Amino acid sequence: MTFALEGVKVLDLCRGYPPAFATMHLADFGADVIKVDPVGFTSSLPGGNEEDKISAYTFIDRNKRSIKLNMRSDAGRDLLFKLAKHVDILIENSRPGTMERLGIGYETLKEVNPRLIYCQVSGYGQTGPYKDIVGHDANFMAIAGTLSMIGPVDGPPCWPSNIIADFAGAGLHPLIGVLIAYIARERTGKGQLVDISYTDSVFSLTSFDVTMHLVTGEKRRRSKTAQTGGEPCCSTYLTKDSEYITIQFIEPQFWKNFCEDIGKPELTARQWSFSDADRQEMFGIMKGIFLTKTREEWWEWAKQRQVMLAPVRYIEEAINDPQLKSREMIMDKEHPTLGKIKQLGNPLKLSDTPPSFRMYCPRPGQHTDEILAELKLTQKQVADLKQQGVVQ
Repeated sequence: MTFALEGVKVLDLCRGYPPAFATMHLADFGADVIKVDPVGFTSSLPGGNEEDKISAYTFIDRNKRSIKLNMRSDAGRDLLFKLAKHVDILIENSRPGTMERLGIGYETLKEVNPRLIYCQVSGYGQTGPYKDIVGHDANFMAIAGTLSMIGPVDGPPCWPSNIIADFAGAGLHPLIGVLIAYIARERTGKGQLVDISYTDSVFSLTSFDVTMHLVTGEKRRRSKTAQTGGEPCCSTYLTKDSEYITIQFIEPQFWKNFCEDIGKPELTARQWSFSDADRQEMFGIMKGIFLTKTREEWWEWAKQRQVMLAPVRYIEEAINDPQLKSREMIMDKEHPTLGKIKQLGNPLKLSDTPPSFRMYCPRPGQHTDEILAELKLTQKQVADLKQQGVVQ
């Protein structure tokens, strides 16, 4: 198989999920990703520390190699310099200033490797008045205005798990940034610094609502727009079996098809509500309609028609969805000790250089000896470093 990123070398200094999601994509497409874990670090999963399960299911570290390295020691920093000299991309997500205090910031490492693409991922970015403030996914969504758009109109904002600021924001934007920098390097011959902020990223994902506010001057509120379930033709409804379906009819022809198919063509002219009273009346009508069938009955009904309707699936149902399985978003893989297990697939489908699954998540430090051998260290040098606690 031909790998799109074969020959590309990456240092993964990430702590935590989101930016490691970016390096997983690079590894899936053939990059040699070296995950740098701290000396003394052990993997863990909620509810247990079974290494086999961690290796099998921690998909964000698949296809990577791991070295345990004490970067706070002089010898550890020297080894990082050696590694950085030969890599194309480095991604880290320490708090702003941390890498500089350790003596391994961009300005230092670019002297070792001028072609290095150095990506820093942080909550609020490397600059600005908030750069030193700590936070997590929900905090960044709150600042960016995104959280205010999610949830019922008469209730508090709802947290959409860590999907938006973490994975879509800080997981995918570093990937985009380093690949753009890599293409630029092909033209200029020089690496550069890529500064990715969770908050910037999630704010950019709110671009539709931001644009509509700037254009119209209207205040955007959750459950008040067609994108947040605030219109009868675009909302979530309870079904006969106490489950939910979603509809989102934007185009008039699809709304017309729906009204005719349910035997209520008179509703065609009432797609959009122009008063609160009319909106509430329409919501009442629609609620009554969807209570007449179960979730799966509505889904079977919709699949035979040109209507914008889909069932609200639970995660355990989505895992077995035939569409996702046919797209290999859920893969059945053979694990050496656990037997057949399921792994999350890669959504990037390339015809000539597809992603591949080559290796389960490594145990921290699993490839320390292998990586040090590539740096031409002797067995005695490796033994001395281990004895000093520099590597593990």
